[in-house]
Amino acid sequence: MMNSVKALVAGALISGLTPETFVPTSEWMGENLVVSTGPASGTKWDPSLTPYVSGIVDCLATDGPHNRVSVRKSSQVGLTEGGIGWVLSVVDQTPADILIVFPTLETVKDFNEEKLSPSIEQTKCIADNIQAAGTRSAKLSTALKKRFKGGTLGLTGANSAADLRSKSKRFVYADEIDEWPEDLNGQGDPMEMLDARQVSFHALGNWRKFETSTPTNKGSSRIDAAFEEGDQRYWFVKCPCCGAKQVLEFGGNDTKHGLKFNRTFPYQAHYVCKDNGCVIEHHHKRDMVLNGEWIATMPGPGRRPSFHIDALSSLLTTWDIIAEKWWGAQGNAKKLKAFRNLWLGLVWEERGDAPEWKGLYLRREDYPRGHVPARGYVLTGAVDVQKNGVYYEVVAWGRDGESWSIDVDFVPGDTSIVEGDCYRELEKLLAWNFPTAYGGTYQLSVLGIDGQYNAHTVRAWARGRPKVMVLRGDDGHLKPAVGTPVKNDIDYGGRKISNGALVWPVGTWPLKSQLYGQLRLEGRKDGAEQDPSGYCYFSEFHDEMYFRQLTAEYLKDVTRNGRTSRVWVPAFENHYHDVRIYNMAMREYMRLPQMTEEWWDEYILSLGATPNDPDEPDLLKRMREPAPVTAQAEQSAPEAGSNVNGEHNRSGSYLTYRPDFLK
Repeated sequence: MMNSVKALVAGALISGLTPETFVPTSEWMGENLVVSTGPASGTKWDPSLTPYVSGIVDCLATDGPHNRVSVRKSSQVGLTEGGIGWVLSVVDQTPADILIVFPTLETVKDFNEEKLSPSIEQTKCIADNIQAAGTRSAKLSTALKKRFKGGTLGLTGANSAADLRSKSKRFVYADEIDEWPEDLNGQGDPMEMLDARQVSFHALGNWRKFETSTPTNKGSSRIDAAFEEGDQRYWFVKCPCCGAKQVLEFGGNDTKHGLKFNRTFPYQAHYVCKDNGCVIEHHHKRDMVLNGEWIATMPGPGRRPSFHIDALSSLLTTWDIIAEKWWGAQGNAKKLKAFRNLWLGLVWEERGDAPEWKGLYLRREDYPRGHVPARGYVLTGAVDVQKNGVYYEVVAWGRDGESWSIDVDFVPGDTSIVEGDCYRELEKLLAWNFPTAYGGTYQLSVLGIDGQYNAHTVRAWARGRPKVMVLRGDDGHLKPAVGTPVKNDIDYGGRKISNGALVWPVGTWPLKSQLYGQLRLEGRKDGAEQDPSGYCYFSEFHDEMYFRQLTAEYLKDVTRNGRTSRVWVPAFENHYHDVRIYNMAMREYMRLPQMTEEWWDEYILSLGATPNDPDEPDLLKRMREPAPVTAQAEQSAPEAGSNVNGEHNRSGSYLTYRPDFLK
C-alpha cells in the first residue's frame, strides 16, 4: 500500500516537472482547420497552397522564443487563414484570453461573419469547445465575444477606445494595421493602447502578438516600420535552370531581371533570373514556390521575425494577371499606388515636390473660356471662401478622368453677408448654361463650397440648394475622398437647425497626390490618338498666378511623439489648389470613376453627343464661336478687368474678374 502511494506521488511530481508539448501551429492547422472561403472552402487547410504560411505561424509557437511577429504582405497570399489558424490553435492548445483587432468594428464584424465563425463551426475540436451564441446568459458567446474553456476570444475595431482599454490579453492578432487611425478621438495611438493590454504578461514572457497588413505610404506605414525593425525575411526560391537562390521581384520591363511581359494580351509573363538571365516560365512557378524557404536578410541580436510576401510568390494568382493589373494602372497615380500596395506589398512613396508651374503654363491650349470641350460631359464647381471674397473653378470631366478647367476666378466681397455680392454671383454660377461643342448647354451638376470660414453664412446660403455641398478638408492618408456627412448646422443664436446643411468631409491627402500625378502626365506620345487618362487641360485665360497657386503645396516630414510622418504644407497662397481638390472630390462624390463604359456610352448619347468623338475640326470651330446671347449675358455688368466697384482686381495678381459669369 505504502509503495503504491509513493509511486503515485512520484508520478505526479514527474508529471508536474515535464514541460508542456505543443503541436506546431502549421501541423495543427493541417490536421484540424477547415477553410471557410475560397476555392478550398469546406476542406481542411492545405499547406501546399500557401507554403510560406507555415514558417510564419510556427514562429508564434507558445513554447517558442518569439513574442511578436510582423508580416508585410500583398493581397492574394492566403495569410488570413494563417491568422485564423493561429488563433484557433491557441484556443485548442493554450487556452487564454485572445483579442482580434481589425481597423473598424464594421470590418471585424464582416471578418467574423464571413470567415471566422464559419471556420469555427466547421473545425470540430473548436466548435465543441466554443459555447454557442446566445442572448440571455452571460456565459454564452456573442458575435464579438466567444467563450471557451480557459478564456475568451474577443473581436473589436481599432476605432473602439473602450475595447482597447479593457482588461489584459495574452494573445493578440492585429490585422491591416496600416488602416488603423493614427489617433483615436484625441486619446492617443490605438496601437499603444493595444500594447498596454499585454504588459502584465511581459515578465512571464508568454505573450504573443501577430500583426499583419498591406502597406500604405512610406513614412507613415505601421507595417513597413515593423518589418524594418525585424530580421526582414523573404521567401527565396531556386531558379529551375541554374539553381540560383533569389526573391521573386516585380522589376517590370525597366530592369534586366524580374517579371517580363507583353504590353497587350496575351501578356506571356515570364521571369528572368537575377543571377544568370535564365528565362523562367510560369509553369515553373509552382515547384519553385513549394520548395522555397524563409531567409532573414537582416539577422542580428534583438531582431524579431518579420516577413514580406507578395503576389509574385502566390499560387493563388498568376503572373499574367499581375501584368494585366500593371498595364491597367498606367497613367493613374491612384491605381499605381493600389498596384504597389495590393499586389507587390510595398509602400507607396509620394512625390512631395510640386510639378513645375512654368511647364504647365507653357503647355496651355486655346479653348474659349466658359465653353465645354467636345469630350467634357459633366460639370462640377468648387469654391474657396475667404474673408474678402471667394475663389471658384468650374471643371469639365471626361470619361477617362480627363479634365478641362473652363472657368476660374476670384470674386471680391464680404463673405459674412449672405445677401452680399459673392453669394449672388455664386447663385448665377449655379444657374448658368455653359455652351457645349455640340450646340447645347450644360449646367453644373454639383457645387462644393468650403464651409470652414464664415461657416454660419456659408451654411445659411447652402441650405435649401440641393446642388450645393458644404465641404470640410480632412487631413490624413487613410481618409476617403468624400466621407460620411454630419449635420452640424446652427443658427446665429447657437441653436441647432433641424433641416440644416450637411457638412461633407473631404480626404484631401490622397486627392493632392492624385492631382500632382495627373499634372505630371505628358501629352500624346508614341503616336497615341489621345492624351493619357487623367490628363489636365488648361487654356490661355489661365494666368501665372493660377499655376503658382495650383502647385503651391508640398510634402514635408514632421516628427510628432517620436513618429515621423509626411504632411502637406503650402509654400504659397493655395486657393486654386484647394478648389481643384474640391472639384476632384465632387467627381468622386458623383462616382464618375466607378462608372462603366456602357454607362458612359448611354449617358453621352443622352446628351446628344457621340461616344468617343474625337476633337474634329468642325467641333473645334464651333467651340471658338461666341456663346449665344441669352438674357443672362445681357444683364448689366462691369467691364472685364474690373471688380464690382470698377477697381482693378489686385493689380492683375489674379485672373480678370468676370461678374455675371462669362459676359
